[in-house]
Amino acid sequence: MTSNTAGGPSRRERMRAETIAEIKASARSQLLEHGPSGISLRAIARDVGVTAAALYRYFDSLDALLIELCCDLYDELISETRAAMDASPPEAHLERMKAWVWAFRDWAVGNRREFELMISYPEGNAAMSVDSRVLEQSPEHMDPVTRKSLEHSRLCGRELAAFYRKSENGEVQAAGPIEVPEISDALKNELMETCATFIVGEPIPLPWVFTFTSAWVRVFGLVVMEAFGNLPVQENVDEFYKTQIMTMMRDFGIEG
Repeated sequence: MTSNTAGGPSRRERMRAETIAEIKASARSQLLEHGPSGISLRAIARDVGVTAAALYRYFDSLDALLIELCCDLYDELISETRAAMDASPPEAHLERMKAWVWAFRDWAVGNRREFELMISYPEGNAAMSVDSRVLEQSPEHMDPVTRKSLEHSRLCGRELAAFYRKSENGEVQAAGPIEVPEISDALKNELMETCATFIVGEPIPLPWVFTFTSAWVRVFGLVVMEAFGNLPVQENVDEFYKTQIMTMMRDFGIEG
């Protein structure tokens, strides 16, 4: 029997954690080599040196493994994003929003295969998607990928909410938000009930939710197009991306 007088993990727990880390590392290696569809439990078992049946002691299914891998990838993205944002002081909301945009772009482009998995899996509830049915659940019943996605998007959304509050009380000057075009009550409700919850994280007026959601879509579109080599600009991508972000912030009136 293994003693554990110091209160730390037992030898068995450490060995289990090490094996799980090896399994995830093998899955990520396969992801980099073959893409999301090329990840195989049988190949992982060979790589780790266990039988395929033994893998089920650690993960119930390939889906369970990929969900946990997605969460790990989110942790990487969130960690890098926080570090980039914290290079600016807490009150510099616009600079922190820009840092979020650049960190998201740098990580996604630098980890294209991982990003591909995150935007395509799990099917029907991929990372960075918005599903109002999921958002109706309490946090403890929400799937882990959605929780991570919320955590990432709200890093930026809450900076906008703080900027809005300061603009309202006159602490900062803002040209925006943009004027909301004539839209249906159904779209207004979806923006306020789903988008405000998902990508802002707290209630703010409709024009600001519409502004931020529009900006979020444009940023995401730019990142996806660049990550998969679909941008029309190929030789001066950094400059093009920067001008797009600056233009977007001016268009939406959130450049202070």
